[in-house]
Amino acid sequence: MLGVSAFAQKAEIKFESKEFDFGEIKEENGPVSTVFEFQNVGQLPLVLNGVTASCGCTTPTWTKEPVAPGQKGQVKATYSVVGRPGPFRKTITVKSNASEATTQLIIKGTVIPKPKSVEEEYPVLLGDIRLKSLITPKFDIFKGESRTESIQFKNISKNNVKLYFVNVPKHIVLESNPAVVKPGETGNIMVTYNTKSIEDWGDRVDNAYILVNDSKKSEDGKLTISANIREDFRNYTSEQKESSPVAEFEKKIVKEELSAGQKKIVTFALKNTGSTNLIVRKMIADKAGIAKASCSKKTIAPGQSAIIKLELTAEGMSYDTYSKVTFITNSYRTPTVVIPVNIKFVK
Repeated sequence: MLGVSAFAQKAEIKFESKEFDFGEIKEENGPVSTVFEFQNVGQLPLVLNGVTASCGCTTPTWTKEPVAPGQKGQVKATYSVVGRPGPFRKTITVKSNASEATTQLIIKGTVIPKPKSVEEEYPVLLGDIRLKSLITPKFDIFKGESRTESIQFKNISKNNVKLYFVNVPKHIVLESNPAVVKPGETGNIMVTYNTKSIEDWGDRVDNAYILVNDSKKSEDGKLTISANIREDFRNYTSEQKESSPVAEFEKKIVKEELSAGQKKIVTFALKNTGSTNLIVRKMIADKAGIAKASCSKKTIAPGQSAIIKLELTAEGMSYDTYSKVTFITNSYRTPTVVIPVNIKFVK
């Protein structure tokens, strides 16, 4: 009986609370901490074997010495709020020699973002204005559509500001809203992309220039407008999907050996194995100086083939090079096909 009684004696950990809510915290005030107090309500000394947090943003410290029966210890949790706006809920896991070997503590709250300075909110300086960016959000757009995106700017001068736009591509419209922006106020550069005004598919990058009041055109005001123009299959019927053309390439990959300065032409067939005309919309080489693609036909009838010609060059090359050519077609089943081009450099 004495042996059983001694064996039954254990350390017992009891926390006053296992959860703490910081409520709303201001990011600019820096890290916040709370202390979880516990008591050893058992008969043997209590030892915390380790305390870990669910993420690196939370740092725990704890009582390292054995806690005698009836005595207290603590676990302190510090949460780093900088750069972490919004609600949070983190777990601290406490391991000990208590009968309940693992205990979980929780901290939670909401971090209120630090107010941004004008320079932080509008990082691009252009004359009398600051802009959030000189790169528009990418237009992921279907052929035939028109869409508008915007870039916000702020007048940081003491005078009214009016924006002008030059070298604007025909398929893009740029406007300032409002047309005149008063000192200290904000405006938006409205960018409208019209795919009906251009014969292109796939990834495309255009540029235009922003002039502020009477400023002259400069690279500082270069606006980059990117888009991915996709074939619109959204309203295709089952019959259209079934009868769609199919691009079947004779080569799935191109592997060639070239020596310095050498040029080589590689040809292979592209067959339309579908039931309607296949239209080759675009061929894009990701390294234009190494591989250039052309096709003998733009429209390929069902069952017919065209010849793809790849012009490869090793000019300026001194090592193995990996490229690719992307083919964009009107095929519902194979709208985009990528052919890898691997060139082994031979000395």
